[in-house]
Amino acid sequence: YEIYFWLDRYFLRKEILHPTSEAIVGDFGVRSHAFQTTTNALLSLWQSVKKQSSFEVIYDSWEKYLRIVYGSQVAGDELFIRHTYLATLAKLMSWMRITDSETLPDDSQIVEMLEGRLFKAQGIENFIEEDFFSWLARDEAVKVGVSVTRWLFSLLQNYNLHELSEDVLKSLYQELVDPETRHDLGEFYTPDWLAHRMVNKLLDINPSGSMLDPACGSGTFLYLAIKEKRDRLGNSQSTLKHILDSVYGVDIHPLAVIVAKTNYILALGELLKKRKGTVTIPVYLADTIKLPELVLKPTFDAKEAFVPQLPGYKVELDGHEVHLPQMLLDNLSLYDQAVELTKEYARQNKKKPIAFESFGNFLKAQHFLVSDNAPLTQALFDIAGTLKEFIDKDRDTIWAFVLKNIYKPLFLKGKFDFVIGNPPWIIFNRINEPVYQTFLKRQIVDDYGLIKGRAENISNLEIATLFLVRGADLYLKKNGTIAFVLPRSVFSADQHDNLRKRAFKFAENTIQTLYWHELWDCEDTSPLFNVPSCVVIADKRELPRPSLSTPAEEEKKATVGQILSGKLERKNATLSEAEEILKVEDVEFSLHTRGKRSFWATGVGARQREASFYKEHFARGATILPRSFWFVQVKPSSLGFNPVLPPLETADRAREEAKEAYKNVFFKDTVESRFIYATLLSTDLLPFGHLNYRLLVLPIEAIEDHYRLVNAAEARKSGFLNLARWLENAEQAWNVCRGAKAELMNIYERLDRVHGLTQQNPRARYRIVYNKSGTFLTSAVIENKQIEFKINGQRLGTCGTIADEMTYYYETNDLHEACYLAAIFNTPIINKLIKPMQSRGLWGPRDIHKKVLELPIPQFDEKNKVHQRLAKLGEECTTKVEQWLASGGAGNIKSIGKLRSMVRQMLSQELAEIDELVKKILG
Repeated sequence: YEIYFWLDRYFLRKEILHPTSEAIVGDFGVRSHAFQTTTNALLSLWQSVKKQSSFEVIYDSWEKYLRIVYGSQVAGDELFIRHTYLATLAKLMSWMRITDSETLPDDSQIVEMLEGRLFKAQGIENFIEEDFFSWLARDEAVKVGVSVTRWLFSLLQNYNLHELSEDVLKSLYQELVDPETRHDLGEFYTPDWLAHRMVNKLLDINPSGSMLDPACGSGTFLYLAIKEKRDRLGNSQSTLKHILDSVYGVDIHPLAVIVAKTNYILALGELLKKRKGTVTIPVYLADTIKLPELVLKPTFDAKEAFVPQLPGYKVELDGHEVHLPQMLLDNLSLYDQAVELTKEYARQNKKKPIAFESFGNFLKAQHFLVSDNAPLTQALFDIAGTLKEFIDKDRDTIWAFVLKNIYKPLFLKGKFDFVIGNPPWIIFNRINEPVYQTFLKRQIVDDYGLIKGRAENISNLEIATLFLVRGADLYLKKNGTIAFVLPRSVFSADQHDNLRKRAFKFAENTIQTLYWHELWDCEDTSPLFNVPSCVVIADKRELPRPSLSTPAEEEKKATVGQILSGKLERKNATLSEAEEILKVEDVEFSLHTRGKRSFWATGVGARQREASFYKEHFARGATILPRSFWFVQVKPSSLGFNPVLPPLETADRAREEAKEAYKNVFFKDTVESRFIYATLLSTDLLPFGHLNYRLLVLPIEAIEDHYRLVNAAEARKSGFLNLARWLENAEQAWNVCRGAKAELMNIYERLDRVHGLTQQNPRARYRIVYNKSGTFLTSAVIENKQIEFKINGQRLGTCGTIADEMTYYYETNDLHEACYLAAIFNTPIINKLIKPMQSRGLWGPRDIHKKVLELPIPQFDEKNKVHQRLAKLGEECTTKVEQWLASGGAGNIKSIGKLRSMVRQMLSQELAEIDELVKKILG
């Protein structure tokens, strides 16, 4: 292995390389020879040592942090090795930059580097502590660890790290985080140009301002803030001290912290040589959203005598509760010293008895400043006892490191002029860890009031907005400024209504709130993120007195902003490269309201209070989930089938599109035809028409104007034995496959969530339906009748149609009313009016829901001539589309987008007339 790198270095490299993101990824990314070679060696090593207790504790602790990061179980051996690989590479880069050495130290010094002792010798106190990736330096792993380090060093020698001008590690960081979990987390790095632009915006306000990135990831914002401060303040010893005192980062991801510290060192560069004494890199592993809980805990001295209650914080370490006195948190260095001393005392007494008196004497001997404080000494003695338990069981390794880091956010409260960053974009319902989700819900709903009204809005809330409000509340000084990259859904999505209106509250600073300083719309900038993005900049100021400002007056105030557009040559472009290409339009954004909906858009804020009559009468369809339980097909047979008792099996498409947990679910049985229904998905809808229905088996019975659910036991009791068997299989599969969030629901409650199925009316003659989401609103009139499926020359009848959750529907017995609504919903002016309210996806505007019904669409009036004409046009268009489909007009075209465009083109004349009529009725 080593000879490859030697040959590459001396025979294949023409010159020392300039370090860019692209070059680093080429040499060290997942497709590189270096990655393949070293990770194979590391994985083989890990398999041989991972069962040992001292290695298990590292993995378990790393996995626990990742569970918080991603909201679900994502860890695995391969991912752990990826993280170890990048952490080792980062340590090497830092060592090379600090020492300027062109030769690697000997084996013993490599071990010291992996453990962090080599950095301490260079005066860097906390670059590598007992982190999760130092296991390569242990006796059982050190031989391979040293070899891997040498291999990587051979390639790194090809780069002149003095020429670093960008965060080159973030591309690797993105590659080496599991792609599936990264999709859920929204963990996509911020390009240098955008981060640099934001840093400049804040430092233009105050070049000496202190700055925190509370979810720093690979450290891009820290890197650029340091570089910018060096340019503005000069390269002096005082600048070094200023940076170390004013540029902080925190992240909950163990790998992110190592990479961010490396970027911090790389950004300091030559400035590190001006240090006097030791330095501490202010980047920490902690959760800036969930801080340790303040409690009052009674303590006792060595004679079991009661000591007065000591305020402090509790945290859980490997199943043990640790209590840390609040008085320690007034002094950061004292706090770290206390943790180190308790760890050292526990280490020195491994497998030996310990006593309170000897511990007190140990603190005095080490010149601990408050060793004469009995309650404090007792609390630290308890911590030493806990750490000793871990040490005795060879499970100690990282707990002192965790303990020192987890409380760091408490020291950072209210200390920063600026908070900046790109927080995780994970949405609430992607967090599958129930305890953490409960905490977040309390923060979102109770503590900050980010969500009010409909409970389902919280499901789609990006946790990034909680980071915005809580980050400002906890860490900004009064009159400080926060700047975050956020998904552009904050401009229009319903779940962010309270945020836009500033109808939230601060939990800690109740007399303060955020005022929008500036907005940047980055939707038309590429390459950037997988979904449209924006930048929100806000100031933390006191609430106005009621006599000075009313909510209505606040709503009218415009916010200065910019619209950025253009296509960059590379994602991680520099700011100067971006400025040459991007078009920047200075605008003003205002809060617009339509009914109860709000959105940010350019122009004077429009306030239209009256929603449509139909808003309260449309409903979302049934959650027919999991689809592999209920969506079925009849396999053609030369022998035919009994249409009263058809042979059903899980539909192929339902299996293909199933979530991972349900991929292997497959039902096959005969079911009584009275439980067969038809439905349409949103992707089946065309303007004024639809494609073929889909076949369903549903355990429901029609009862006058609604349906009633039938469970397996009831079906068996009523003699429907075939349905009973199907449902029994469904119940069993559900109990096996359902996730943690669904544990409180049985299969029938899931099927009829919020009564979406049973509230539908089997007696309604017509349903007007439209798609829940999509670039354009598409609507059709559906006749609620017994649909027949033609299967291999036979006919299979159904009991009626059911509206699916991907559509919204309104039931009526009046065909004219249904056609009137279809005409309105399909018109271009309606699509234009809802665009600013729609959130944006990768392919453009998406969510529609009831936004269209915020428009003042009047109730159908048979006597109104405009209404009559709209109904007539709607009926004519419906007939025309039906005839077009029957004649084979759709051909073999699979793209629903293309089919919809063809229909709109075919109906262009009718739609033009409809458009003018709709403008009249909307005023």
